[in-house]
Amino acid sequence: MPHERLRKFNTRDVYPNQSLDNDMCMVVKAGNRLFLRGQTGLDLNQRLVSSEDPAAQANQAMQNVQALLEEAGSSLEHICKVTTYITDRAYREPVYNTVNQYLRDIPTVGTGLIVKGLAMPELKVELDIEAVVPTSDAHTRLRTFNTRDWFGQSLDRTSCMVVCTDDEIFLRGQTGAELDGSVMYGLGRTPEDAAKQADKAMQNAKTLLAEAGSSLDEVCKLRVYIGDRAYREPVYQVLGKHFGDFHPCSTGLIMRGFARPEILFEIDMAVMRAKGEPHQRLRKFETRTQYKDGQDLRCKFAMVARAGNLIHLRGQTGSNLEGDFMGYGDAAAQAKQAMDNIKTLLEEAGSGLDDICQITTYIADRAYREPVYRTVGQYLKGVHPVGTGLIVDGFASPRILVEIDVVAAVPPERA
Repeated sequence: MPHERLRKFNTRDVYPNQSLDNDMCMVVKAGNRLFLRGQTGLDLNQRLVSSEDPAAQANQAMQNVQALLEEAGSSLEHICKVTTYITDRAYREPVYNTVNQYLRDIPTVGTGLIVKGLAMPELKVELDIEAVVPTSDAHTRLRTFNTRDWFGQSLDRTSCMVVCTDDEIFLRGQTGAELDGSVMYGLGRTPEDAAKQADKAMQNAKTLLAEAGSSLDEVCKLRVYIGDRAYREPVYQVLGKHFGDFHPCSTGLIMRGFARPEILFEIDMAVMRAKGEPHQRLRKFETRTQYKDGQDLRCKFAMVARAGNLIHLRGQTGSNLEGDFMGYGDAAAQAKQAMDNIKTLLEEAGSGLDDICQITTYIADRAYREPVYRTVGQYLKGVHPVGTGLIVDGFASPRILVEIDVVAAVPPERA
């Protein structure tokens, strides 16, 4: 049966002051996997609870999450991962302590990022929630810890490093810290320090995956966050060394900041259990041939990773699938090229735009929001995915103005 798409809406009704026309929804239920729209201080009737109070916005976001999960036949106990976006590090403690009131006894993995902006200037926090309804036993949660024990942060919540479901493994965003929080590596601000943090993060990821009965060859997708473009080459060279010939998909972003000022790099991984059949990796490439601007990354990636019914794509930009860049200075043209790429890649993977569950749109400036979203909306009319929209500090190249991530799932009857 088709995916369930709950609380469908059009963005023109949510953002009346923005000229948008995107068919979206609040929850996509693809089997037992739940995708939620990024939740903010807007209630489910799209009223802003407060324009000044980050804790109030976080509280509203969690009320929304709880209500939406229950409408989808799930609950907070099924949450596997929380990604928290804030626009100022000063909001971290009030936001996290508010979220913790809802999840105090539910260890989840998490990633915390500081972004340049959200969909509206008044928004200070957005929460991305990944949840899975158990099909047999409860999820396994490994290496639980309390955040109050980490680096003197005034946070009180039991979290974990790994959540294992029947089909997926969720990892906490990994940085240059030891897994017990005892030591932070790369304490300068140089590219070499960023490389040290990336190497430690990859060592951590290997350890955690091994403890979960997995390994790097089951990684489908990377999201690589760096604090400065100068860190890009040394960080990716480290990633290339660790991943070798495994060919994950990747999205690379420059972020305003992380949980602590000394963090220069963080990596998220989407991991699917292979269950005896290797993931399909389509359009494999080496970065030296794909990046025609001379970036020396030394990585082997793929455009598509399909694991069972779930499909992850490389983040798509104004580069066509041969690596030629289109739409210099034109965010709408870059969004069009990205969506053309997405359509082609999904079709090559035995899927299509109608199977998209989640879309995350990254832009470099708020001024690009309307032209980019109007372009994307033309491709996804009637599809109603969930979405998150973020303004970030940069991409793989300064010429990139927009990057689009999608996750799709092929319904079982077409698998």
